[in-house]
Amino acid sequence: MPEYTWDVHLPGEDLPHRVTTDYLVSEGEEIEIDGRGWLVESVDIEEGDETPVTGVVHVEPPREAA
Repeated sequence: MPEYTWDVHLPGEDLPHRVTTDYLVSEGEEIEIDGRGWLVESVDIEEGDETPVTGVVHVEPPREAA
């Protein structure tokens, strides 16, 4: 089973969280970081095999139900 490693940037934090999944993360889905759900705003896939990171993910807090 493939593994994908992501640097996830949370709003207001300088350093990313390193997260490993068994699937490609996509925009609009919700992922969990440290027990809290976050909405994926954008995904930038890294090109080449030189880096252990699959890509960079930017998230935002999930939208509250009205």
